[in-house]
Amino acid sequence: MKAFPSVLVALLLLSLFSVNATLEETCKELAKPEHEINFDFCMTTLQVVPGSDKADDLGLTIIAANLTYINFTHNQAKAEELINDKNVSEEDKKSLAVCHDVYDMGAYTLNDVIKYLRCPPIDAFKLKVDLSGVVTEASTCNDTWNEGNQKSLMAKEDDDAYKISSLALSVSTLIHP
Repeated sequence: MKAFPSVLVALLLLSLFSVNATLEETCKELAKPEHEINFDFCMTTLQVVPGSDKADDLGLTIIAANLTYINFTHNQAKAEELINDKNVSEEDKKSLAVCHDVYDMGAYTLNDVIKYLRCPPIDAFKLKVDLSGVVTEASTCNDTWNEGNQKSLMAKEDDDAYKISSLALSVSTLIHP
């Protein structure tokens, strides 16, 4: 799987970054109204990666971007699986095709984000624009179901993608290049 080496590299890079705040402090900051990230979601999502408790905001952004990439590639594969299911209606397949495409575009963007996070100096504006686009990609899949007045076949996946991409964007705003 392509995502596995990215996660390993992210873990190795964590040792290169100085610690400015703990994971708990970062999640407390992100739980403030201006970020709207659920504290428990932040903690449980990021703490699954070894070393996250010692990572600074850049390290946590790398972790969140990698987790989002893994989520997006999973969702892309799930959409493809459902598209190929002969029991799925043609209308649902059209929505799934949109989901497949947006998760593909989001994964592509995340791959670029992860690469340039590893090569300081970081262009904070570009980072925020790219991660905002990823959040938009996550919500687009959900929107296509709503526009067609259809019940989403990927409701949980879409919700998870939105939450984790929002987490990546929010933690990136704490980076001070």
